[in-house]
Amino acid sequence: MAKVVRSFLLLAALALAGCAGQFPPSGGPIDKSPSQIVSSTPVMNQLNFDSHVITMEFDKYMVNRSVESSIFFPPFESKDLEFDWSGKEVEITVNKPFEKDRTYIFTIGARAQDLRGNYLGKAFDIVFSTGSQIDTGTVAGTVYSSKAQPYTVAAFPVNSDIDTLRPNISVPRYVTQSDDSGSYVLQGLAKGKYRLICFDDQMRNFIYAPQIDLYSSATHDVDVMQETQAVTDVNFMVGMEDTSRPQLYSAQLANDGLLLLKFSEPIDTAHLRPSYFVVRDSATGDTIPVDFAARLESNEYNAVIRTKSPLILRTKYFVTATDSAKDNHGNAMSADNNFAVLEADSAAGHVSPYYFSSPDSLKGVTSYDTMFCQFVIGSMNGVPTNPQVSLVDSNGAVMTGFVARESQTMFRVRLAHLRPFGWYTLRLEYHSYAGGTEEDSVAARRFMMADSATLGDVEGTVAPVYPGRGIVVAAEGKAGKTFYAMADSTGNFRLDGIPAGDYRLLAYLKHGNGMRYFSGKSFPYTFAEPFGVYGSAVKVRARWTVEGVSITMH
Repeated sequence: MAKVVRSFLLLAALALAGCAGQFPPSGGPIDKSPSQIVSSTPVMNQLNFDSHVITMEFDKYMVNRSVESSIFFPPFESKDLEFDWSGKEVEITVNKPFEKDRTYIFTIGARAQDLRGNYLGKAFDIVFSTGSQIDTGTVAGTVYSSKAQPYTVAAFPVNSDIDTLRPNISVPRYVTQSDDSGSYVLQGLAKGKYRLICFDDQMRNFIYAPQIDLYSSATHDVDVMQETQAVTDVNFMVGMEDTSRPQLYSAQLANDGLLLLKFSEPIDTAHLRPSYFVVRDSATGDTIPVDFAARLESNEYNAVIRTKSPLILRTKYFVTATDSAKDNHGNAMSADNNFAVLEADSAAGHVSPYYFSSPDSLKGVTSYDTMFCQFVIGSMNGVPTNPQVSLVDSNGAVMTGFVARESQTMFRVRLAHLRPFGWYTLRLEYHSYAGGTEEDSVAARRFMMADSATLGDVEGTVAPVYPGRGIVVAAEGKAGKTFYAMADSTGNFRLDGIPAGDYRLLAYLKHGNGMRYFSGKSFPYTFAEPFGVYGSAVKVRARWTVEGVSITMH
């Protein structure tokens, strides 16, 4: 009996040994090399392919599901493909017929993974044809991002329907993925014009998902004039596209007759006017005019408005924001979620009369920092509302010309030319009521400018220049802080007094009121602004000027 048991165990061990190839080997150094595809059917650029089965062999055992979810094969969907794995080889049956005389691109994305956790590292494309000719046009470039990961690059033929293109629902005809360094090559394009987009494909379905994926349009449409032509330097710099319209969540009666409004996202201060809001008595339908509106810088999701006449207590009002109010990305107020119900009872919210952009006793301030004070005008009962804002040095002397009133509520400090290592006080004086009597109130924030001995400069040129358009030069630091400068009309720029450290330098055309890069819109499709990235990190040293930085924009 013992001999039978030993024989059974030996057979079982041999059987397990025969299956051992399906698992990563144990022991020895950890394999960290990228997975490779060693053979395929069809092969690259094969003509007259007439099978309905595609085969692929890897050099390692793969996580089957990661390979299957990384495959993109337009116009076929995942439901049209059947997978049969045998060791390192997979057989893919296509359950729909191929078109005659068509070039196809079969793509396995860079995130296909082996059992050791190693990725392919870059997309693998097989271009083949069901006819006697194959399209060989190529578009190549780089995706620039602070996140080292593959990005999907997709191309749509420009035709009569291109203006209705919606990348969030349309399957691209051509697609590939960049490698971790951002380089990509889109192959197999027919002669013609193409519209390109780039996104990070969080859903892994090769279709752009707004508000989820990072996104960029191309800076221009691409012409593939000959099927053998390679179009290069079609580059992207991705960002988060804001496609959602802001919504008005609530309205509350606050102190001093103000109405506190809460939105789903920050409202653009430049698109905030009293006329953009309507307050209406729900019973009579009467409209109460609004004479003041401001975004609260203490919380950019909040705004305050004030009516010309007091609201009647224990009365219900409807507060509406018109579509003239927009968010920071130019999206107009939602037509379906633009009003709130206000119960005019006792004040339910509180609005501080002032807000400073920095804490007290802040050190190391540079001329690139933002220093401001907001004073909210909220009284309807005759209290003076003209605040006095000043900048005072360490000797108590008022610094004239260093505080600018940008709006009815905003006072900004001009930090350039303040003394390095010097202490200053931003001082706000205003009138208030306390205990039923009028009092003078004072609020202040002290700050110290950075020591110039810790700062350095960068200067260089940007080309080409665009007459009538401003060019932003940005220095992105590893700590997440970005410093901006504007190039002059000839393309020369200088970043004065930035902290020592390593920076990525880039230049791009200014878009709208902001300084951030505009990476385009998916619908209606809008091109990204031309940009350029300096080829290597720039090391800024204290008390030193880095010269000769040359940035070319595409």
